[in-house]
Amino acid sequence: MRKAVVLGVLGLAGTLASPAFADDDFSGVRLGLQLSSDTLESDYFEGPVAATTPTDQTSSNRFGYGFFGGWALNKYLAFEGGLIGGTKYDADIFPEAVPDGFYDVQRVDLWGGELSVVGSFWIGKRFSIFGRAGMFGYKSEVTESFGDSLDPSSKTVVKVEGDGFEPMFGIGVQTVLDGALVRLEYKQTAIGDHRFFDNQGTAATGDDIEYNWRNNDISSLTFSIVWILK
Repeated sequence: MRKAVVLGVLGLAGTLASPAFADDDFSGVRLGLQLSSDTLESDYFEGPVAATTPTDQTSSNRFGYGFFGGWALNKYLAFEGGLIGGTKYDADIFPEAVPDGFYDVQRVDLWGGELSVVGSFWIGKRFSIFGRAGMFGYKSEVTESFGDSLDPSSKTVVKVEGDGFEPMFGIGVQTVLDGALVRLEYKQTAIGDHRFFDNQGTAATGDDIEYNWRNNDISSLTFSIVWILK
């Protein structure tokens, strides 16, 4: 997926026949669409309360998409905001410890909005390096499903919902192409910790269980097109 994004933007960026923007053509309202390859990395903990239990480091990918708008003061400074979503992140939990015929799967459904400031450093009239800094507001739903693959009645689902705001940063390159900006960007953000407490017993039995998803870091390779409206 990430290779396809890179090849796509390089192919478009290679078209140098399009006219360069004049400096004042960059100011004003802008609208854009984006496609991305997103990776979620988490530290997962599951076990009896107060027990020392191993942590599984999970990594999962999804196809992301979104649209955004904004306003540019000039060719160097712009303000952008957008809505993003995508398919679900799927990851196997402790795959080496799950017996044959059983499953233990983590799924994360995530959507939200971004607000950011974008600064650009132009190299000539057609290409620039740009940086982004802002906030990511999100809604999330994390589920863990486990059971016997041959016995549907054995399926157990643990669900945790969350929301919050996290810093978001990005860096990328962009080029002018037929009245628009074509971008390839790497972005980094996160979502907060998610915790589910399963009160299965009493303090005497010691069989209460915690499910924890911590250090949930998100990285994205994003391809986008930004149309400058006049």
